[in-house]
Amino acid sequence: MKRLGPRAVDRCIAALLAILAVSWLLGVEGGQGIGRDEAQYMRAGERYWGWFEELGDNLAHGHPGRSFTEAGIDRYWFDNAPDHPVIMKVLFGLSWRAFHRCHCTGPTRGLHPIAVRGRHVTLPLFARESTAFRFPAILMSGLWVAMVFGFARRWLPRAPAVAAAVLTLAQPHLFFHAQIACFDVPIAVMTFAVAFAYWKSLREPRWGIATGVLFGIALGVKHNAWLIPFFLVAHYLWMRRGDWRARRLPRVPLAFVSMLALGPLLFFLHWPWLWPAPAARARAYVLRHLEHEHYNFEYLGRNFNNPPTTTGRKWLRATAPFVETGLTVPVTTLALAALGAVGLARRRRGEPVMPGGEAEAPAADHPSWLRPGADVDRAPGAFVLLQTLGPLATLAVPSTPVFGGVKHFLAAMPFIALSAGVGLAALGRALAPALAGARDGVRRVAPLALAGVVCLPALVETQRSHPDGLGYYNLLAGGGFAGGASLGMNRQFWGYAVLPMLPDLNARVPENRALFWHDVLSDAISMYKRDGRLSLGVGDTGFGEEGIRRSRLGILFYEKHWAKYEAWFWESYGTTRPVFVRAREGVPMVTLYERPGSGAR
Repeated sequence: MKRLGPRAVDRCIAALLAILAVSWLLGVEGGQGIGRDEAQYMRAGERYWGWFEELGDNLAHGHPGRSFTEAGIDRYWFDNAPDHPVIMKVLFGLSWRAFHRCHCTGPTRGLHPIAVRGRHVTLPLFARESTAFRFPAILMSGLWVAMVFGFARRWLPRAPAVAAAVLTLAQPHLFFHAQIACFDVPIAVMTFAVAFAYWKSLREPRWGIATGVLFGIALGVKHNAWLIPFFLVAHYLWMRRGDWRARRLPRVPLAFVSMLALGPLLFFLHWPWLWPAPAARARAYVLRHLEHEHYNFEYLGRNFNNPPTTTGRKWLRATAPFVETGLTVPVTTLALAALGAVGLARRRRGEPVMPGGEAEAPAADHPSWLRPGADVDRAPGAFVLLQTLGPLATLAVPSTPVFGGVKHFLAAMPFIALSAGVGLAALGRALAPALAGARDGVRRVAPLALAGVVCLPALVETQRSHPDGLGYYNLLAGGGFAGGASLGMNRQFWGYAVLPMLPDLNARVPENRALFWHDVLSDAISMYKRDGRLSLGVGDTGFGEEGIRRSRLGILFYEKHWAKYEAWFWESYGTTRPVFVRAREGVPMVTLYERPGSGAR
């Protein structure tokens, strides 16, 4: 039998890593609650599918143009516009249509956002509809792990490259977002893909066009893509700083031309909502995010819900992305990344990042806009630094809209993991003399064993945090859930944490017919019912103080800005004693109050 070549082996390893990542995420996804954002995107994805279904009917009856009128488009595509573009939501809807076990003609039929005409044929991979909605995001997470390995292999031997891929996913906060039908991990995946393609385009012309295509897809995933060119241009100017010293302008590479030409084109083509009034609706989309409202955000015991006005609070706000990264990424990953950063800083021009990786010596041919990095060192250290600090620094600007925690700078995380892989390779080289007298088999296995040892703490922390990864903090914060809570850090948002309480809520009949859901969106309640996890008879008394007054049972989520809700419960219910507290390692996550005398159970 012919032996596989090195590249074929790497492809097999990348595929295996992707399969393992997807399997891990699918294996635990069922314990992850449905949050406010996710429920909206599931609803929108299903509604978008309705447009494709109607288009098929119109084609069959010979009048497809009806689907492309303004009324025909807006009837479906208005949902979640102008908030977000639609690539992921379309994938969520298509996956739901294709892969869930259809119960559309049962008692949950009326819970769908569009009319259900009858039982449809599916490939029944998933019993829960929510899992089918989440599947595309989970697949992208698996692709991400494979891409990190592929990129790392250009710099590192196999074992550290595998570790870099594993450490990308083995982060409690990132892992939480990797298994839900939202955009935060998909846009981080696309940011990495664009950066990877740009890196390859510096020496390989065909990747210049690919960079533009991938950038267009990224624009169709989330508005974070607007930032990608800034970090790449900064690296390019640094890489070609010799041109400035020689008083000549650097060439504009094909990758940037491609991004400028193909990016906007693909963005407009992918989003039917834009088509009836492209300029006006694109402007509405841009302004939606430039003038975005501020969310509540707890950081070191303070609640931010507006840009800070005093100098002290501005400085405190500016530290948030960096401190949050330091307190949420596993300590072993941070330590290896710091070691790797030192190695990248000390690397000399033209040298490989590590023995066994790709050398950076300039190619023999002359540079051109097709091969703009052919005559210079590609500055991998500067590349990693800019891709890591860029997303963090953007969220550190005090005037940036206040958003929810780590999810908005996840694009930095694979580059931290890549730096950790460099650190692991350096550690392996330092330990190599100790194995000089060992057998060949031991020396071959040692790098993989070392990679396993350094990855194990991150894997254990990540699995331990599930399904409440948002509330988990590392040893620098004191460890686990209690450490983050003691420091006054965010422990959750958007009502995710209620899922484990659903069996108890189902049992509290008839009081659950007048249930105050606090921060759980009605779309999430509907999805729990569609998944068979919540009784169809459970009610919803609405939002705010009036919702509490109308209720007989009530949920309270522990977030700093919700403190007044607990006082409303005490006042309305006449008791300060909850009937159920869901906690993790002693830290309350969700509390259930019952109006005295209601007779539940």
